[in-house]
Amino acid sequence: MSARVMETPIMSSMTRAQRMFAAMRFQPVDRVPYSTYNCHPYGRNEHTDDPSYGRILENVRARAGATTKLGLRGGLGLGLTRVRPGLVETLTKEYGEGRLIRTVIHTPKGDLESVTKAPEHQPSMTIKPLFTTDEDMDKYMSVPYEPPEFDATPLREFIQSAAGRAVPFVQYDEPMSEVGRNLEMEGFSIRCLTDLPSVKRMIDWAYERCEDSLRRMVSACKGIECVFLCSGPERCTPPMLAPHFYAELVLPYHKKLNRIIRDGGLLVGLHCHGRLRDVFPYIVESGVQVLEPVEPPDQGDIALAELMRQARGKTCLMGYIQDQELYTASPGHMTRKVEEIARVVDGGTGYIMCSTCTPFAHPCPETYERNYLEWLDAGEKFLA
Repeated sequence: MSARVMETPIMSSMTRAQRMFAAMRFQPVDRVPYSTYNCHPYGRNEHTDDPSYGRILENVRARAGATTKLGLRGGLGLGLTRVRPGLVETLTKEYGEGRLIRTVIHTPKGDLESVTKAPEHQPSMTIKPLFTTDEDMDKYMSVPYEPPEFDATPLREFIQSAAGRAVPFVQYDEPMSEVGRNLEMEGFSIRCLTDLPSVKRMIDWAYERCEDSLRRMVSACKGIECVFLCSGPERCTPPMLAPHFYAELVLPYHKKLNRIIRDGGLLVGLHCHGRLRDVFPYIVESGVQVLEPVEPPDQGDIALAELMRQARGKTCLMGYIQDQELYTASPGHMTRKVEEIARVVDGGTGYIMCSTCTPFAHPCPETYERNYLEWLDAGEKFLA
């Protein structure tokens, strides 16, 4: 094991998972928790498969909390219906830096097609959205609905492997993001500005399927401590769209979906990058209990101290360690950032320090490793 590894002090009265769950519920914590973001050694993943992340993973196992996004077996596919043979056809073509993925969905009203560019070890990008016209949208909504079935075995396996060191986030489908991602970002924004009724009509259609699916997921996860998470609503935040679109296209649907999750004894999470100031009241009103990853200015638009005042007792905040800085910062920078955060949080609950993105560079750059380990060192020292 690396000499950089520092074991969690044995006087700690909570496991790392207990500490994070307590912070999410605004319960007392024995210290402010800190957590990695989709970077952990608990089961095979892109980082365990890359030896260059070895030192980071050793340190995560030894002392840091971790969160990771998981899916259940089964669930909804394209058309927001049960995944079944014959509905979707996927063709992959290799090119110099990655793959082109062509997806065709066979609907009762005709075929729809999307094309995605997937560079090696980089985020993918849609270069042809699944639908752009009213006719395309009608085709999509013609897909018959078959209720999904869910198996929570992957969730249980992760919890067993992590052994009290990590918190699982279970991803679920919500209606606005289903419409937004299939129109693609630019097309979705333009249509919201020029033809909002068609967007709302499709969101209403998607909501019925998402609600039924969510009820089935909640039932499958009954008794398992986890956070249910969705990510699409960040499409309805500035500068992509004005805040009132969040109130129209997200808030009324999320109030109902979040109540289903909370009534099932589970925690409600929301993934939302970027500017939060003008939409945060809607996020709180919708019943979100955990918000990640809160970004500091300039990518965010609100200081941690102010956001914590607004969130206190309502929504636990996760984040404020900007991922890009881990790739570029000079020695000492991450320590100063953690010291600033520690002064704001002042040992309280309702906050979990974490980075704002999954480590994506392969192999792991030396600067990133150095800064990541410095960040973990500082978290262990200054958040105690």
